Amino acid sequence: MKNCSMKKPDLVLQEVTVKSTRLWIADLEAPYADAFREYVNLKKGYLFQVRMCTEQDQLKAALSSEEIEILLITAKWYETVKDFIRNECVIFLSEGSLPKELEGHPAVYKYQSVENILREIMYYYSEQEEEEYYTQIQKDHKVIGVYSPQGGVRKNKFALTLGQILAEDRNVLYLNLEECSGFSEILGGSHWNLSDLIYYLRQNKASFLYRLNSMIQKLDHLDYIPPCESYTDFQQITTEEWQRLLHLIRTQGMYDFIILDFGNVTGHEVCLLRQCSGIYVPVEQDMISQGRTTQWEKHIRTSDGMDILEKLQRLELPECGMGPYKEEDLFMLPQQELGRYVRGLLQE
Repeated sequence: MKNCSMKKPDLVLQEVTVKSTRLWIADLEAPYADAFREYVNLKKGYLFQVRMCTEQDQLKAALSSEEIEILLITAKWYETVKDFIRNECVIFLSEGSLPKELEGHPAVYKYQSVENILREIMYYYSEQEEEEYYTQIQKDHKVIGVYSPQGGVRKNKFALTLGQILAEDRNVLYLNLEECSGFSEILGGSHWNLSDLIYYLRQNKASFLYRLNSMIQKLDHLDYIPPCESYTDFQQITTEEWQRLLHLIRTQGMYDFIILDFGNVTGHEVCLLRQCSGIYVPVEQDMISQGRTTQWEKHIRTSDGMDILEKLQRLELPECGMGPYKEEDLFMLPQQELGRYVRGLLQE
């Protein structure tokens, strides 16, 4: 069976303007500060606009006259400039340890990857109590659903392949909404996951976007948030909370596409599928699989879901082997037969 003539997901995007948070890095090691500044400022659509100081007098002048929201500063300078600091979120650049009088203050280890430093900065910044961090509402970004009442690993492989290919030239976020995905076992444990993000969401803090970005992990160019590890925690997330999470990511995030890789037994699927601009439905051709798909479509139809059915595009995926067997195999999906299939699909 070829691709059915259902509605194809709309992949046309509109440009958005992102409000950048003013971050100053103050460190006497000029090559380090300059490399940090250049790396962050070149990141497309990123949250921070970085400036730098490499002399204490220069920093004092900036603190007196410039609007600085985050100050990333070497601890060696703090005593000299502390009287000039006003409402800035101060985070120390640590070279292994802080002076005793500064222990317990927000700090990031200087000699690690910039991506890790940025995640930690966003975590600390999201902890600040401010009225509003992100005042400019963004245009709605595209949400692509990947769902199959038949389940199976092929659905996951398709969603990850689609995400990695789109992420070659776009900002893409992958969210796995399965109650037992196994991804934490495959990709390694993380300190934070979707359960923690939902918990933060329940606190109604304005700095949600920074907490979200502090949890981002990478699969090549594809961003993802580690999925829920606890089945109990997952089951306690309400439909309204999933909808609110998706709304905030869509309207405030930097992502061109959000890919939702759905599970089967949460009870949230209909409401969230309705939020998608398009839905890919991988299908198998055996009798039992076809029966499940038909039964599910009847359920959607009787649940007043004709708008959902109009968004579906059924896909008969090519054979894509038994793997992946290790994490490195996930990076190779776009170069395999499934990747060639997805590239052709996106060009139609």
